This record gives sequence, C-alpha cells and structure tokens, in this order.
Amino acid sequence: MTEAMETMGAVDGTDVMEAADVSAATDAREPTGTAESTGTSKAARTGETTPATTITMAKALNSALRDAMQADERVLVFGEDVGRLGGVFRITDGLTYTFGERRCFDTPVAEAGIVGLAVGLAMAGFRPVVEMQFDAFAYPAFEQIASHVAKLRNRTRGALTLPMVIRVPYGGGIGGVEHHSDSSEAYYAHTAGLKVVTPATVADAYSLLREAVDDPDPVVFLEPKRHYWSKEVTRLPLRTQPFGTAAVRRPGADATLVTYGPAVAVALKAAQEAAAEGLDVEVLDLRTLVPLDDRTLTASVRRTGRCLVLHESQGFAGVGAEIAARVQERCFDALRAPVLRVTGLDIPYPPPLLESAHLPDVGRVLAGLRRLMPTGGSGTRRPIPAPDARSDTAHGTVHVFRLPDLGEGLTEAEVLEWKVAVGDRLTHDQTVAEVETAKSLVDLPSPFAGTVTALHCRAGESVPVGAPLLSVTEPDPEAGSGAVLTGYGTGGARGGLVRPLKPTETPGSADEATDEPSVTRVPLDAAAGKFLTTQRDVPAVTIWADVDATGLLAARDAQGVGLLPLLAKSCLTGLASFPELNARVDTGSSEVVRLPRVHLGFAAQTEHGLAVPVVRDADRLPLDELAAELRRLTALARSGTLPAEHRTGGSFTLNNYGPLDVDGATPLLNHPQTAMLGVGRLLDRPWAVDGRVEVRKVLHLSLTFDHRVCDGGTAAGFLRHVIDSISGAVGSGP
Repeated sequence: MTEAMETMGAVDGTDVMEAADVSAATDAREPTGTAESTGTSKAARTGETTPATTITMAKALNSALRDAMQADERVLVFGEDVGRLGGVFRITDGLTYTFGERRCFDTPVAEAGIVGLAVGLAMAGFRPVVEMQFDAFAYPAFEQIASHVAKLRNRTRGALTLPMVIRVPYGGGIGGVEHHSDSSEAYYAHTAGLKVVTPATVADAYSLLREAVDDPDPVVFLEPKRHYWSKEVTRLPLRTQPFGTAAVRRPGADATLVTYGPAVAVALKAAQEAAAEGLDVEVLDLRTLVPLDDRTLTASVRRTGRCLVLHESQGFAGVGAEIAARVQERCFDALRAPVLRVTGLDIPYPPPLLESAHLPDVGRVLAGLRRLMPTGGSGTRRPIPAPDARSDTAHGTVHVFRLPDLGEGLTEAEVLEWKVAVGDRLTHDQTVAEVETAKSLVDLPSPFAGTVTALHCRAGESVPVGAPLLSVTEPDPEAGSGAVLTGYGTGGARGGLVRPLKPTETPGSADEATDEPSVTRVPLDAAAGKFLTTQRDVPAVTIWADVDATGLLAARDAQGVGLLPLLAKSCLTGLASFPELNARVDTGSSEVVRLPRVHLGFAAQTEHGLAVPVVRDADRLPLDELAAELRRLTALARSGTLPAEHRTGGSFTLNNYGPLDVDGATPLLNHPQTAMLGVGRLLDRPWAVDGRVEVRKVLHLSLTFDHRVCDGGTAAGFLRHVIDSISGAVGSGP
C-alpha cells in the first residue's frame, strides 16, 4: 500500500518546522484568541515576533501536530504509513524522527483497530491523534466511532472524557480512484457526541487542529485534501477563532453564501465574479459543523435576506439541508427568497473522469445566485460570462477557456509556452499551451474551435485553477463552425472551417468576377504546432533497417493477437533495456528527464484522419491486456469519444504505416517525445537464409530520436533489440 499511496503526492514539511518555534508551543490551558494576528504562543507573550512566511496547508497541519506533541507528551500520532513515510500527503513528515516511534508510529491496515486502540489510549489518559488516510477508508471504523467514541462520555455520565482526534483527508478534486474521494461530513455531524471541524484556510488548519488536540471531547477533523497545497502568508504559531465560531470571509449585502471546507475557495471565486454583475455576496465559512455558529449564520442571513448553501457532498439529507432548515426557522420573516442549495449530485462518488461534473463549480454557484436575485443586486448589473460560458457578439460566440482542474489537489500551474497567438484559428482539442504543475508537464487541448481573440496571461506566469487562459470566438453556425467530431467542423471543407467572407465581399462575388473557383481556407490542425517545434528545436536523427517478419507472423498465430500488440511489446521491452529513449528534454534546466513509466502512443486510422491514442502505463500491461487496451482505444478514437487523458501525455510513439499501404517513412517526433518508431507494410522480398535466397515477409523499420537524449549507439541498440524481438518473437509473450 505504501508504494501505491506515494503516487498520490507528497508534501515536504521541512521548512515549516524551521519557520515555527517548536519550543514556544501554545499552552493548552490558556484561553484562545479570536483573531489570526493574536496568539497565545510564547513568542506572543514575550513580545517576540516570528516572521510571516508562505506556507501550505499541509505544512501548517504538520506544524500543529509538532507543536502539540512538543507541548504535551501525552499526544500520540499513529495510523497507516504515518511514521517513517510521513503519511500519504506527508502531514506527519519528520514526527517519528523528532519524537521517536513510541509517539508517532505505523499501524496495521485495520481502521477499526486503529480507532479502537485510540479509544483505549484516551481512556488511559493519552491524547491520541489518528489518521484515516482517505475519507472512505474510515467507514470500516464507523462502528467504533458511532458506538464508542461518540457515546463513551455520555455512557459514563461524564466520568470519562475522550480527548482524541480522528484526522480524515476528505472531499474531491484530486482525481482519486474509488474509496479515495468522498464527502462524509454528514455522517459525523449526525452522530451526537462528536465535534466536527473542517478548515478552509492555512491559518485555521493550524489553529483548529491545535484546539482539536486540546479539546476534552472526540473531534473528527476533516481536512480538504484538494487544498493541502494551497498557500498563505502567515505567522506560526497562532490561534484564530475557537470552535463554534464562523468566519465572514467576504462581507456583502445582497445574499449570504454559506459554505465550509473545500468549497470555500469556490465560493470566494464565485462571489468575486458575481461582483462584476452587480451582486454583493457575503461568504460565510462555518469552520466547525459541530458546534455550529447559529448566531453568526442567523445574523448574516437577516442582514442580506437571501441564503445559498454550498457544499461538495450530495444534497439529500446533507449538511446543507440542516442549514436551510435552521435559516428557515430563524429568519423566515427576513427572507426575500427561498433558501437554495448548490451541492454534489445524489450519486455514489463518481470516477475521476466524471469528478468535475459532480463537484459544484463557479458556474453552478453563479447560477444559484442568479436564481436568488433574478433582477440583480444592489450594485449596477454588468453581465459577465460564467466560466467557459458563451457570450454572443456580432462576429460569433466568445468562449473563455479557463485553466482546468489538473487533479491531485493541484491549485495552480505555470504557463511554459503558448502554442497559439491572437488571431490564430483553432480546431477542437488543438494544443494551446504547455503548462507545468508541481507534478508534471501537461499539454492543454482547447475545448473550443474558432479564432483566438485574447491571451489572458503571459508565458512564465503562474495562474490558479479556474483563471482565464484565452478567449476564442466561434463563428456563427452559418459560417460552418459547429464541430461534430474532434477536430472537424461542419463547414464545406472536410477537417476544417470555411473562411468567412470579408466585409467587402458578397456571396458569389468571387465567382462573378472571375471564372476561377472560390478559394477555401482550412486551418492548420492540432499537430502542426508540434511539428514546427520539432523541426525548429529538436536535433532529430533517423536510422532504419529491414527485418524478417516470419517469426512475428508465427507469434501472431500462436498468441492469437494482432501484429500491433506484438510490435508494441517489442518496443516496450526495448525501452526497458534502453530507458534513455523514454525521456523528455527540460530546456529550462538543460536536463534530460527520464520517465518512470511508458505511456505508449500508437497510430490509429479513422474515417476522420489519423489519431494517436495513448496507452497509459503500457509497460505494466501483459500482452493480452495490452492488446485489449489497443483495441479499446482504437474503437474510441474511431467513434470520436477518446478521453482527454488518452489523447496527450505519450512518452514514446509507435507509428504503423502499413494501413496506408506505405513501405516506410521517416518519422517526425511528436514533441515533447524524444523517440518514435515507424513500421512499414509487410512485403514479399528476397531474403538470405542460411546461405540461400528465399522469399520472406519483410518489414521496414525507421527510428527517429532526439540526439540530445542519447547517442547513435544507444539508438542502434534499441533498434537491434526490436529487430531481434520481431525476427525471433522475443518478448512477445505475456
């Protein structure tokens, strides 16, 4: 499990340990402050100041645990992989090294046992802090939580307290697989005897976790994992407002947007965009669901007269339903509109590809606010497009393409290079920019076709998720703009858009003035920019050889698979032996980046042209699964439904010219890949076999490689490996 979990991401907590004065931890028995700028730390009491630093939420949580353990030797931290690994998200990084394995230690993979152990330790006088690793992993422990953790104090009539914290990374936004993303707050909030806390800011993450550790009652501490990497400039240690205190994150007069945890950032973005429409929205962060700050909630809604509740979890019987009921009971006479909710869908948490449709976004929040205030707010109404929304102009429909959520909780990306400029014509899924996240380089395909009318940021600039990247004007339908399949419009020219008439032209004017036929202009397709980059920037070299395919054909018949899976398997075993060719060049740092996994692109001919689907982690697949995946992706490409994650991100490409009835060709690298193998059609040719000439089935192979990643000897070694595999069917088994 540890190896698998490491792929979800890691957070280094070193600098937070240096930034925080661990010897000056807050005394748990002193009263807490009510503002972020005031605290009860030793530094604050003695007049010393700790410099404010930029810190992530993950590091703030790490610092809170460290300071709590420093302040009270009864505090224990344990759970799956929290010890030497430091947790999946590195929240407990370095604690075992500092405090030893008796105070921060790993447990077996048994959530019910973890919580049961914590109950016993808390009854014995310790203050355990346990981690559930992922939200849905906590369900096996729910019987312990509901039957014992929540009820023990009441069962003993107050004779025993249960000072323990159950940390749960929760919510979506990281593209986690099944059981790795869920919004489970309603279960805990409905269970009397638990306190339920969910921070939305870095400062609150530190302060609320310190308070949770100090509290005499059990606390379920829900950490919005998509915001582990969010940053704030703050000073630690600090104490913000205590449990049961909501925070007005943005004051407003027209409506109250009530939210908590991971949805607070969405609410603030929506309120900012609503302001441009003349809607003055107040954003209220509940901070703690139990205890709930009824007073601040009621006061805010009475002041604005309208209430919209926002959360990620499903709507039915959720926390938002309780908030709506309380607002209706306490503020009925002040309401000028019904209480509305914007929530996740009433479905089991979806797989990563459908996550963005499930999670409430800025557009859905704005739609809810417009329902609350159909005639506008107190300001001057000035309509603006919602995220990726359309606005009509005299020249067509303007689309705004915003930086999409790139998964794994990443909140921003740096635009490394624009692939388009203002005035360029786009096709659907054409790469418009290359961006770099904390995890990898990503090519961004455009969801719109049309003309680029604005670039909203510069190359080298970091932008947050949801920020506008570029505007695209799509010509009206009569200009032939509607794309019915990826990269293909409904205009008169197959595969492109017909050039609109100039203002001085009239229909048929060209034909009337001359007998020559009218000119049709077709935009360059999505690959053109990559080809240009390859020719301009990459020192590519091509080597080639012919190979006797008799063994390959025999393996095809024996294995019961097509030639393409066998050719792909030969490439994959070759890359295992010559990993230099599975790489990219980082020009910024003048480094060759060798990639740990092979994402294999392959050519698939469709009725709409050539497509290059990408088999993710192809090197992990046995031959039968590889063949099945090649068939599946080919079918999706031919139906025009190939998912985005299988259209980009390839690290090596196998190009098969056989279906084109071509003997061979010189492959052109698919930037930023550094190698491509081309395979021609099978031909009957004379071939020397044991001193005699026979007619054999022969393939022509051509390997193009970036000379910066390896020399000719390495490339020749790879090609020779493929030749040997084909001729002898080596490596073609599972």
